[in-house]
Amino acid sequence: MIDKRSVFAKIKRKLGKLNVDALLVSSAVNIRYLTGFFTDGAVVLILQKGEPVCFFGGMNASLAKKFLKNANFRQVSSKRSVARDLADFLKNEKIKTLGFNDANITVEEYNKLLSFKGARKIVSCVNGVNLRSILADAREIKTAAEIKILRKAAKITVQIWKNVAGRVALGMTELEIARMIDSRVREKGYENSFQTIAAIGENTAYPHAIPTSRRLKKNEHLLVDFGIKMDGYCSDLTRTLYNGRMNPQIRDFRKFVLKAQKEAIKKVKPGVLLSSISSGINELFSASGVGEYVLHGAGHGVGCEVHEEPFFRVKSKKRFKKGMIVTIEPGLYKVGAGGVRNEDMILVTEMGNEVLTG
Repeated sequence: MIDKRSVFAKIKRKLGKLNVDALLVSSAVNIRYLTGFFTDGAVVLILQKGEPVCFFGGMNASLAKKFLKNANFRQVSSKRSVARDLADFLKNEKIKTLGFNDANITVEEYNKLLSFKGARKIVSCVNGVNLRSILADAREIKTAAEIKILRKAAKITVQIWKNVAGRVALGMTELEIARMIDSRVREKGYENSFQTIAAIGENTAYPHAIPTSRRLKKNEHLLVDFGIKMDGYCSDLTRTLYNGRMNPQIRDFRKFVLKAQKEAIKKVKPGVLLSSISSGINELFSASGVGEYVLHGAGHGVGCEVHEEPFFRVKSKKRFKKGMIVTIEPGLYKVGAGGVRNEDMILVTEMGNEVLTG
């Protein structure tokens, strides 16, 4: 388990500034991020004062205790229900303001929170600060242990692609290529971080293409996008394989995409605005006469989820910080002709960056 004491301390300071007594964490991804373990029905309560508390059902008590034996927080094994024990805890601890992430709570769960007599105020936003940002911001900066995992995941993902690329042959379908990638992922002992994309020819015009029975022919290109999940952390890689003579449109797309990505990666270092990467790529594409073929942003953070903060938005005020891991993935797409995308994982270092999928 990765030690998250510094993360808890940072969250508690934020809760103190917002005058929120406790933050309820209910999403599987965030609970696993905080504790290294998740079981259905579990919730974590981060107290502004005191140790964080993990609530889990009695059926999984022994398993939870095994995984959490070295964790730095209290554990409550519910003999009745997690909801009732949580309600009692809130009442006994005199929690007056309970924060929650509105992106992870259903209407039914929200109504349950309202019924808790121990909490006088249930809030998802305080003074314009959405509480979902507290954990999202914490997850942006990776620890040394997290970086080690993600660096290894990126390396293995590249190895899988090189193995598959050498086996791709004319006549193969998109489904067969996707299955070959998935098979290699399983053989390495991992699972996919998302559903593998494999697209051929004109189907590459769709950024999130779904593999079909379309077969690879001579002078066509193949685009694949996939990743693995290692110890709860995701990798993400996109590569375009060219087979024979390229369509002139695709040849131009490739030239501009690779140039845009290369220039963007050079700019990545602490203090630089993320928006400058997006605007720089857009300006290059517009100047090259292909601006109309842009369908998505320049990249995103990657970690516990394959898409997480920070996101490359043109109006973003965020700046790169040491420890961020992001993807940079410019792409160009034209219906009927196809598309080109190249995606790499980038670690922001003290003085610049490291391409993890290089």
